[in-house]
Amino acid sequence: MKITKICVIALFTLTASVSMSACADKEAVTPTKEKPTVSAPEKIVKENPVPEPSPKLGISAASSALYDIKKSKPLYEENPQVVTPIASVTKLMTAYLVLQAIHNKTLSWDEKLPLESLDDKAAISLYMTTNKKEWTVKDLYAAMIVMSANDAAEALGKRLEGNDFPAKMNKTAKKMGLSNQSNFVSASGLDKDGKENVSTSKDLFLLASGLITKFPEVLDMTSKASYVTSNDYTLKSTDALLANKEIDGLDGLKTGFTDGAGYCFVGTAKQNGKRLITIVLKAKTTDVRFQDTKKLMAYGFTN
Repeated sequence: MKITKICVIALFTLTASVSMSACADKEAVTPTKEKPTVSAPEKIVKENPVPEPSPKLGISAASSALYDIKKSKPLYEENPQVVTPIASVTKLMTAYLVLQAIHNKTLSWDEKLPLESLDDKAAISLYMTTNKKEWTVKDLYAAMIVMSANDAAEALGKRLEGNDFPAKMNKTAKKMGLSNQSNFVSASGLDKDGKENVSTSKDLFLLASGLITKFPEVLDMTSKASYVTSNDYTLKSTDALLANKEIDGLDGLKTGFTDGAGYCFVGTAKQNGKRLITIVLKAKTTDVRFQDTKKLMAYGFTN
């Protein structure tokens, strides 16, 4: 009996020990569920697209650009931010307002207007060329566009708005979307009270494309290498590219020159249904502005 009691006690002690040991081991090896690590969302940095550089065309003018008339983005541009005097390119705005008045029937082609003497004796003058002071609106319009007659442009501007014509030009510019960098001080492009007519290549595209789109008949005049007035005076164009027929489809648009502006040209041509507009500002010579224009046109119609 003693032996049996001792064995039972030993057996109970051993069983309890094993049981507690097993519980301890079980608790030790039971895996704990860990919370998943959540990484912070990546911050997406939007990068501004880098504009493709314009090709090297060998353009020497201070500022230049090439546009498809149906697109607002230039096909080529160089120094588009430059604000520069634009000389007689200003006459594109005067032409716009003349054609607007014709369409509104507040001006007629047959109306006759007098010419006034210009302060700048070196400026191109219809009166100095013909010694005739009174002209029809149609002839003055032609003289302004073809031979770039400054007195013709001033006569038209005075007829439309008197001394307030520059204010009308600037108001119209805003309506057309031109920036505050553009400013008109005269109908002809000549300086006035020490101030110059100034603009940028982008604004001149807006002006030229707006003029062609709203009044396509302007091309009937800008495409002429010469024009015969109603009293048989022949006016020669300042656009040498027209006379030499150096660019297929070229039909305008306007030259410009003053000492401050250098040699400027806004050109346009149409080939296979595609119309391009070129802007060349502040070239060093008249030949350079036309050579630059040919390079721009060739690139635009090839690409």
